[in-house]
Amino acid sequence: MSDPNDIRDSDIVFNCPFCEKSLAIDCRGAGLTIACPDCSNKIAVPIPENMEVSDIDSSDEDKAVRIIHMREVISASQSKIMELESEVKEITLRRDALESTRTENSIRFEVIQREVESIQRSLLRIQEVLASTGEFSKKP
Repeated sequence: MSDPNDIRDSDIVFNCPFCEKSLAIDCRGAGLTIACPDCSNKIAVPIPENMEVSDIDSSDEDKAVRIIHMREVISASQSKIMELESEVKEITLRRDALESTRTENSIRFEVIQREVESIQRSLLRIQEVLASTGEFSKKP
C-alpha cells in the first residue's frame, strides 16, 4: 500500500498564489476550484499545458461530478458579477456626487477669491487715504 502523501507522476504540483504553499492534486482535479489547506483561500487547480480535457474525465461519473462543480462555479461567478456590478453603480453614484460637490466648491472658491481681491483693493485705498490725510495734517 502506498502513502497517500506520495506524489505520483500523474499528480498536478503547483503553489498557492496567496501563501505559496506547495500543493499536489490528482490530475482529475485539474480545473477545479479548491480551498488551500494552509490559508483557506479559493484557488483554481491549473490544467497542465500537455493535458487535454479528455485526459481528465475518465468516466461518466467523473464527468457528472465535473459538470456539477462547473455549475456551482458558474453560479458563484454570476453572484460575484452581480455583487461587483452593484458596487460599480454605488461607486459611480458616489463619484458623481463628489464631482458635483467639487464643482460647487470650485465656484465658491472663485467667488471668495474675487471678494478677497476686492477687500485687498479697499484696504489699499484706505491706506492711501490715511496716508494723504496724514500729509495734510502735518502741513502748517
